[in-house]
Amino acid sequence: MKASVVTLITLLSFSTATPHKRRDGKCGGHPDPIKTCTKTLEALKWTVDDFDFHASYVFTNPAHQNSWGYVNFNVSNDVVPYTASCSASSSQLSDFFYGTVEYACTPAGTGVPAGAKVGFKFSRPAGTLEISETIDCSDKLFSVSGATTLTLSCTDVTTENPSWTPGQIYSAREIKCAPVDVTIGAGSVTAL
Repeated sequence: MKASVVTLITLLSFSTATPHKRRDGKCGGHPDPIKTCTKTLEALKWTVDDFDFHASYVFTNPAHQNSWGYVNFNVSNDVVPYTASCSASSSQLSDFFYGTVEYACTPAGTGVPAGAKVGFKFSRPAGTLEISETIDCSDKLFSVSGATTLTLSCTDVTTENPSWTPGQIYSAREIKCAPVDVTIGAGSVTAL
């Protein structure tokens, strides 16, 4: 009987709960935060709202033009609580955006940590939009990026002044694309 009580006490001591870190379902709370964060960030989805590309080509005479392209949109994701506002302008003829320059977005809203970075690259000829973001997860920084190909529906209208004289607009071309919404998945996650 005495041996049974000792055995029972010993078994009960193994079955009691031991304290452990709470897993919050997002980043952190795991013995290996880099693995947990990487897994969470690999599943990240950005939502791009109202992506707008438009451009104007204005010739003040047959040999001189003042032309610009513009991109505007908002982007958020399902891991961080803030939204970023993205805008860029370019005068690099003739498509303006070639996917070679990264433009900075402005994170805003509640929960924006110091040093939060969101950026994008856009290629008008290829139609590709790439988002990149630095995210703090369990006190570690991660670089996350992803890309998609946009299908833009645009109008392209050129007007010419047949009776042009110096000081007037010789011709004007305007491209306007209907705003689009897209979702972009993470394609690359790197611990910094």
